[in-house]
Amino acid sequence: MVPESTGVRQKSMCGISGVVDPREQDVAGMRQIIESMTEAIAHRGPDGGGHFVDSHIALGHRRLAILDLSDAAAQPMHSADGNLVLVFNGEIYNFVELRGELRSLGHEFTSSGDTEVLLKAYQQWGPDCVKRFNGMWAFAIWDRRTRSLFLSRDRLGVKPLYYCEHGGRLHFASEIGALRAVLDLREANLAKLHDYLAYGYRTNDGDTFFSGVRELAPGCNLEWRAGRALHSAYWALPEEPLALTHAQASERLQELLADAVRLRFRSDVPVALLQSGGIDSSILATLVNDAIDNGSLGRTDVTAYSAVFPGYAMDESAAIRQLLGTCPHIKGVMLSPDAAHVADDFDSYCAAMQEPMGSAASYVHWKLMQQVRAAGTKVVINGQGADEAWAGYGFYIRGYRLLDLALSRPGEALGELSAMQREMGFGLGSTLAQTAKAMLGRRAASRFRARFKEKTSEVLAPAFQSAHRHHLRDLGMVWGSGNLDRHLRGQVTDYGFNQILHYEDQSSMSQGIEVRSPFVDYRLMELAFRLPDDLKFSGGQTKRLLRETYAHRVPRPIIQSGRKIGFSTPIAAWMSDVPMQKLVADLVNSPDFQQRTVWRPDRLAAKLQDPRHAQAGFPVWRYLMTAVWLQQNGIRNA
Repeated sequence: MVPESTGVRQKSMCGISGVVDPREQDVAGMRQIIESMTEAIAHRGPDGGGHFVDSHIALGHRRLAILDLSDAAAQPMHSADGNLVLVFNGEIYNFVELRGELRSLGHEFTSSGDTEVLLKAYQQWGPDCVKRFNGMWAFAIWDRRTRSLFLSRDRLGVKPLYYCEHGGRLHFASEIGALRAVLDLREANLAKLHDYLAYGYRTNDGDTFFSGVRELAPGCNLEWRAGRALHSAYWALPEEPLALTHAQASERLQELLADAVRLRFRSDVPVALLQSGGIDSSILATLVNDAIDNGSLGRTDVTAYSAVFPGYAMDESAAIRQLLGTCPHIKGVMLSPDAAHVADDFDSYCAAMQEPMGSAASYVHWKLMQQVRAAGTKVVINGQGADEAWAGYGFYIRGYRLLDLALSRPGEALGELSAMQREMGFGLGSTLAQTAKAMLGRRAASRFRARFKEKTSEVLAPAFQSAHRHHLRDLGMVWGSGNLDRHLRGQVTDYGFNQILHYEDQSSMSQGIEVRSPFVDYRLMELAFRLPDDLKFSGGQTKRLLRETYAHRVPRPIIQSGRKIGFSTPIAAWMSDVPMQKLVADLVNSPDFQQRTVWRPDRLAAKLQDPRHAQAGFPVWRYLMTAVWLQQNGIRNA
C-alpha cells in the first residue's frame, strides 16, 4: 500500500505525534487518529503541519518556523531512498558543524536547517548519532524497510516525549493532550499525585499524573519493533573529576558559556531574553550585550522580558534596571500580573499546562510568554540550569555543604558556618536545621515538612496518605563527603529540574514560543559536575566560580547577592484580594471539589479560603491547580 504524506510540512521547532501498530491497519483509520492527535497540539506549531500515514504507522508534525523557512526542510522528512521518515521537535544547535562533517563523508544537502542534518546523521551513524548532537530534541524515525521506530530525547530532557503502550500499539506525542485526543485517559496516577500534593514533587521517574502515560527518560532512546519497546540510555552526568586549576576552570567556563550563547542565537527569527535580577540571567545579558557590541552576534539589539512586582518584598525591578543600565543594546519590557489577572486566567492557564504545576512561577512564565508572542517573537533565552549545576538555591543546599565539611574536614566547618551567616544572612538556627534536614534524607525530610511546615498532611485523606507514603524515592545521607554533590545530581536527574523544564515547555509552546537555555548545554553540565564542590560553594557563597568569573562585568549588588528569587510571586497577597477569594469560594463549594477522595474537603477549603495559611507557607497554588486539573480532565479515581 502506498503511504500518504500530506499538509504543509516545514522545518520547525514544533510538536510531534505518532501511532504505530504491528498489525496492518486501515489507512483511513490511522489518518483520522493522527489528524486528531496533531490538531490537539496545533498551538505548538501555529505556522502549519503535516502527516505521514501507512498501514502500520502514522506520524504528525506541527510547525513553528525558526530555521530554514523554505519547503526544502519539509516535515515529515523522507530520506532520499524513501526508507526513513522523520518527525522532529527541537533544535540541533551544532548542525552547521555536523553538516560540514557529513558533507566530507559524501552526503549532499538540499536544505539549510538542522532537520536534514539529523536525518543524514542517523543514516551515517545510526542511533549513536545522538551522542554527536548539541541541542534539545524529541524525534521519531520510522524505518519502512525493517518496520521499526526509533525515538530519542535530549540529554537533560528539555523537550518532552510522552507515550502510551497497549496491546502492542504505541502512541507518542510532545504533549499529553495529543494522547488524550484519541485515548480514554481519565484516571490519575495516585502515587504520583500523592508525592505532588504532600511534598510538591513531580519526580523524574518516567510516570506522569495520568495513569498509563509515561515520558521517555532524558538521555534515553526507545526502539520499537514488532510490538515491543526496548529502552537504552546513551548519556549520564559524568562521575570522574576534572583536574583543572581554579584559573583553568574559570577560563573553561567562559569559553563554553560564550559558545553556548552563540549557538543558541542561531535563528532566522528574532531572539529575546527572559530577565530576572539574579546572577544567571544577568551573566547572559552581559554576554549578549557585549557580543552585539563587538559585532559577533549579528544583531543590533535584543529585548529582555521581566516579571516585576513593585511594592513586594522580593521585587527585582531595581536590580533589573541597574543591569540594563550596563547593557545599552538590551531593551527591557516589564510585566506585573495581579490577582485579577490570575483569577481571570486560571482556567485557561490550567488547561494550557495540562498537568498540575508546583508554584505560581509557572503562571508568571505563561503571562510573559503571551507578551513575547504578542510582540511577534518566537525564541527566548533564559538562565535555567545554573542553580542546579553550579550550586544555587543557597537556602536549601547550605545544610549539605556544612554536613560534608563536618564529616570530611571538620576543622573547616565552623569557619564555613560563620561565612554562611555573614554572606547569606541566615541565622544559626536556620542553618543547623537545614543541616539536620540533610542528615534525615529526602523522604524523611519531606514528611517532616508536610507535617510541620506546609501542613499538607492535615488536609490529605488518611487512606490516600497511607497507601502512598513510601512511594517517594529516597536520597539518604552518606558518610564522608559527597552529600552536596548527590543532592545537586538528584535535583538534575530526579527531583527539581524536570519540574522547571516541564512547565517552561508547556508554558512557552502553548504560545508558540521556543525557550533556549545556554546553561543547559551538556558541556557546561558535564564541566560543573566534574569540578570540586569548593569551586561551587565555599566561603559562604553559592555559585562561587560563576560569581568570580563574571564579577568584572555584572553589577556588584547582583553578583554578590545571596538571594535566590527567580520569578518569585506575591501569592499570599493575591490570595487576599477579592478576585482570588471569589475564585476559591466557587471552587471549594463545587460538587467536584467536595466529592474528591484524595483530600478532606472541609479542611482543605478552610486552608484555601483563609489567606493567613498562604502567608504561613501552605502551598495553595498546588491544591488550586490540582482541583481544576481533576475537574477539567474528568479524573474519576481521585
